[in-house]
Amino acid sequence: MYNELNDYDVTLDSYNSIKSKLSNFKNELTKVTAFLGFDGYIDSLYSLVQNRINSKEWSRMESMKTFGELLINISGSSGNIERVLKKKIFGGFAPNTSRAMNALGAHTYLVGALGYPKVSELYKNHPHEESYSITEPGQTLGLEFDDGKIMITDFEPILGIDWQQIIEKISIDKLITLITKSKIMGFGHWALIPNLNHIWKHFLSDLFPSVTNLEKKLFFVDIADIRKRKSLDIKELIELLQTIDTQVPVFLSVNDQEASLLSKNLKNVKDINPNKPNFNDYIEGGLHLNNEINLSYLVIHSPHFATITTKDNHYWITEGYTSRPQYTVGAGDHFHSGVALGLSCKLTPSESVLIGNALTAIFVRTGLSPNFNLLSKFLFKYIDYILEDNPNIP
Repeated sequence: MYNELNDYDVTLDSYNSIKSKLSNFKNELTKVTAFLGFDGYIDSLYSLVQNRINSKEWSRMESMKTFGELLINISGSSGNIERVLKKKIFGGFAPNTSRAMNALGAHTYLVGALGYPKVSELYKNHPHEESYSITEPGQTLGLEFDDGKIMITDFEPILGIDWQQIIEKISIDKLITLITKSKIMGFGHWALIPNLNHIWKHFLSDLFPSVTNLEKKLFFVDIADIRKRKSLDIKELIELLQTIDTQVPVFLSVNDQEASLLSKNLKNVKDINPNKPNFNDYIEGGLHLNNEINLSYLVIHSPHFATITTKDNHYWITEGYTSRPQYTVGAGDHFHSGVALGLSCKLTPSESVLIGNALTAIFVRTGLSPNFNLLSKFLFKYIDYILEDNPNIP
């Protein structure tokens, strides 16, 4: 039997209420179109070898802590660490989000770093709808462990993405058409695209005045790891999102570490300590952040829980955690895809987070973007996955 973990925990209520809404949710998904931008990466995902038994048998390095201790121990000398390729895939915020949404039956317009002038052969294997490439993709070496991931990335093509580059490849009229047709506008990863604030200012001045029904759309942002961005940049981001939120509802998505970093950059918010037992600082962390930021939706997600805060309410949903994930790169993109789709299909905020949690739980166990049938089956067993650490999907 699941017991509520805190005063904001609505996991069981949301689980019970969403089951009767799945049929309608499935129908509504086919009516959703999302405009997504502007990144793209060739992701090579690896496990590291702990011990090599023979040419075919080996044991995996399970924790980031083990990897970190190894690096410390060989500091001042040298070492060799064997990597084994798990998967090579076209990734990044826009491609991963597109993949997750398409799998559930939604439609996407993708503008990103897909290869230019020739689109990457790897991207051609990516299930996509209408897409436009503006530059070459970045390159990411992803090291995956049970307790996290390390992404080592060459951002060179991504750093140059700006408004001029976009409109040289796609006309302003075309952008207006695509956004007008879309219920969702999704952008990431903010911290990794230096010119994204400037691009959004052009959205406000050059696109939005010609777009109808903005108040019925959703503008969602994944900020990614902000530790290398200046406080002034983050302040400008918040002010810009507040301005956008006056025209179109904004959904800001951060993970637990990013929420902690964000709290340290806001003057009137107590620092969130990510190491307190039972995630204590996160119980009301999103509430405190959004009291200061004041956006339509602020979401904090982690492998263990997610919270969503509106301008009036705050909710906690426990995740179906596993200590033995198979894949982690792309998990956050599947989470916010589920939340954005839920909100756009008129699910409640807490039910939308439950959808996001379920997509993540399936993805980390399988590496797959689940179709609606698999999502539905998992949702009916959601509480079982909370009560038992089960790394398998039936």
